[in-house]
Amino acid sequence: SVCGWLPLYHDMGLIGTVLQPMYMGAHSVVMSPWSFLQRPIRWLNTITKYRATTSGGPNFAYALCTRKVKPEQLASLDLSSWRVAFNGAEPVRAETLAEFADTFAPAGFRREAFYPCYGLAEATLFV
Repeated sequence: SVCGWLPLYHDMGLIGTVLQPMYMGAHSVVMSPWSFLQRPIRWLNTITKYRATTSGGPNFAYALCTRKVKPEQLASLDLSSWRVAFNGAEPVRAETLAEFADTFAPAGFRREAFYPCYGLAEATLFV
């Protein structure tokens, strides 16, 4: 299943959270961007609750989780189902990935799940 909070007017949100799962016949849980921004733990709780295998966002989302999620909240998380943690739409920072992986490893997050990605939108900007 897929879980996402990205706005549907953004290509990563529309394609990654709605169209691709629909095409594949997969289950998708879409949450409000405001829900994530107000309390980043909600994203991780949703991944835990629905056993999402795919979810992601820009680099800032991983950094925000690392800063805002309290150590005592880790006990309620089970991120072991998360197989693809995509990261794109802005520069992907190795230090952010390392901090997130280290912080959420006790909750079952695996560093190998990270999938830094840039798509046609980023390629077009580069050109």
